[in-house]
Amino acid sequence: MEAGTDGRLRMSPRRAVLLVLVLGSLICAPISWILDGVTPSFIVYPLLLLIGLWRFRRGGGTLYFAIAASVFLLVHLPFAWAAITDSGENPYKDSAPYNPVEWLVTLFVVPLATAVTGFLAWRDQRQR
Repeated sequence: MEAGTDGRLRMSPRRAVLLVLVLGSLICAPISWILDGVTPSFIVYPLLLLIGLWRFRRGGGTLYFAIAASVFLLVHLPFAWAAITDSGENPYKDSAPYNPVEWLVTLFVVPLATAVTGFLAWRDQRQR
């Protein structure tokens, strides 16, 4: 990030998109709490994202976000697969809620986009 002539911080377009995706991921947590109940992953992941925002504000954090989103995505692949194939059941246990659209967005699309954008922003940052 560079300071502009007007004193505001400027960032690359990929860093800006990454920031929007991270904020979107933070918004996904309460949605998941309402639909699926409070789960450990949607407690830990938002906390990690908040730590990443602190790092991001200091000019880093892109690789941190990419790794955190990749791990989150890998942990939730069974749920994403259940949503993609529309299996009709929760991979955790049959009595747990089954929300395929919410899972597809919050557990697959947003983390995948965050991981890819984070790695691309990190690569851009290293090339400068």
